Amino acid sequence: MDYNVSQVIEEYLKVQLNVFTVDDFMKFMKVSGQKMSKENAFDILYSSTNVFALVNNKFVTRAGVFTDNLFSFKPTKEECKKGSIVLGHRCMPFVNPVVSSDNIKLYSNKKQIKSHPESITLNTAMDLFALYGEGYVFPNVIGDKANEKVPLSAIKYNLPKEIMLTSWPISKIEGGKNFCYGDRIICKVTDWRNNVVSVKVQKCTNEELSVSKADIEREEWYSIFEDSLLKSFDRSGPVSSIEEQLANLYLEKQQYLCTENCGSAEEFLQHTKKIGFVSYGVESRIWKTNEEIPYIGEWNKNFSSENLLSEMTMSFSPQIIDSYLENSIYESQISKKKESVESVMNKIFPQSLTITSEEKKLILLNIEKRNDILRENYNQFSDYTIAPVRQRILVLFSEITSLLCQIGCSGLDLRKFPQQEFIVITQLFSHLLHLIEELENVYIRDQIPVADISLSLEGMEEMFEEIKETLTQSLDYNIYRNFEVIK
Repeated sequence: MDYNVSQVIEEYLKVQLNVFTVDDFMKFMKVSGQKMSKENAFDILYSSTNVFALVNNKFVTRAGVFTDNLFSFKPTKEECKKGSIVLGHRCMPFVNPVVSSDNIKLYSNKKQIKSHPESITLNTAMDLFALYGEGYVFPNVIGDKANEKVPLSAIKYNLPKEIMLTSWPISKIEGGKNFCYGDRIICKVTDWRNNVVSVKVQKCTNEELSVSKADIEREEWYSIFEDSLLKSFDRSGPVSSIEEQLANLYLEKQQYLCTENCGSAEEFLQHTKKIGFVSYGVESRIWKTNEEIPYIGEWNKNFSSENLLSEMTMSFSPQIIDSYLENSIYESQISKKKESVESVMNKIFPQSLTITSEEKKLILLNIEKRNDILRENYNQFSDYTIAPVRQRILVLFSEITSLLCQIGCSGLDLRKFPQQEFIVITQLFSHLLHLIEELENVYIRDQIPVADISLSLEGMEEMFEEIKETLTQSLDYNIYRNFEVIK
């Protein structure tokens, strides 16, 4: 998709607050000078992470769902002692999920509150980012702009006891004077596009021996939150992230959850015994306590190996092909040996993937054209820092796609495979796909943290080595079981 078209679409989805139809979307695009078919418009809306599909082919944006809806959190004892709050995951899922918490703008009484770096113990920091999920907590903590000089790779074996995080002074918040532990921060997104959150203090009652109306309403809030979340597990499964779990929950139950005496997701997890953090491959989800999450459950029981193969092949985007071609060009300039385009194609598409001779000719023709364009404009000097890590990524990506394609082409029931290992390999595939697309993004290429990516890649390589044999043996065993001896 053209960059300008993407910008127009993104802008619409950030400011559209009302329920809309595909026709409304197409009218906006036409006024903006962009024409598209209804089929293409539907594809865009259904695939966007910033859009929720409603009944009767209607849609609503995240901006429309979360703007002006109340949510809250209770600062920790450490925050109260230091007189500053850290946002961490606390604005999840109300703000744009691609925006880091240190880039949120806090307002109170229509005045922006200036942020400042604050030293926070690492344990508290990890708790305040826990909803990002395992594997993402630490990178988000380290990624805070208050830690610009502390790269992830520099502290691999030496974790600090305290860390600097972007914070906001409680005293500048409406009602923040004489703030005590137990008081709450009431929040509301007032400008989703620009990440503006309005805040004020809600004082807790001093009635130690009696239960207030607010306490009763908050207990009811926890009950609704728990019941609705448990039902969503059976209906939707673990989805793509904890953030998406919460977004779907608040979409469905905003009338009951976005109230004046609301609780927070982080407090709920301390409150409930039925739900907690559960490992999900290399990540984590909120799930039923002490229950393992399978890859195939009631929510996707009809998902087959053919579906897996179809999803994979749809992922072979132009960025993937460009990455393999650039790697080949780089290697040929280093070794002085030119690699054939057909050889590059065989690396991109696994042997187990059936391609007709006509399809192969067409793919080769397109790859050759693209290769000529890239080779003509290739700058080895600018590619020097990225090339080694890209090569490692592609080697691992090829191994993973090869094994996944074998499974997808097998026609086997995916429930016959070890579920946790299967979850891990699909997550590794998605993570590597994202990394490759990032490396091919010319707009951010100069800012890519190669050292941090290399460290992350090391962990993925080790993880794949741990699960590869188990999945391969399972594949061979299940194929063998399907053979019948003809007498």
